[in-house]
Amino acid sequence: METLAHILKWVPCHRKAERSIQLRGQTFPLCARCMSILLGYVSIPVFVFIPNSFSWLWGVILQLPLLVDGFTQLWGWRESNNRLRVITGLLSGIGLSFIVVKSAYGLVEKWIGA
Repeated sequence: METLAHILKWVPCHRKAERSIQLRGQTFPLCARCMSILLGYVSIPVFVFIPNSFSWLWGVILQLPLLVDGFTQLWGWRESNNRLRVITGLLSGIGLSFIVVKSAYGLVEKWIGA
């Protein structure tokens, strides 16, 4: 766990304890949103095997809930909560995974002409 905490120090995150997930008295080293984005990245290996089942557009659309949640909170229009941060972070991470896999396949196709 100490090694993981050391690695996560490199992730840009505000690390506010009140916005972090707490489990069994331990606070995660990242906020709920950043941790969920990273969890969304775990889906990359799955999407590598099904690259044509989604589009760039879905990757972009899945960023919208996070942007709306983050900016409306930043502008003081409302207060978010950790449940919403986890959901929007996970959607964003999955959407970014779509974009990464689509980009990688596009580059490979361009280079090898497949």
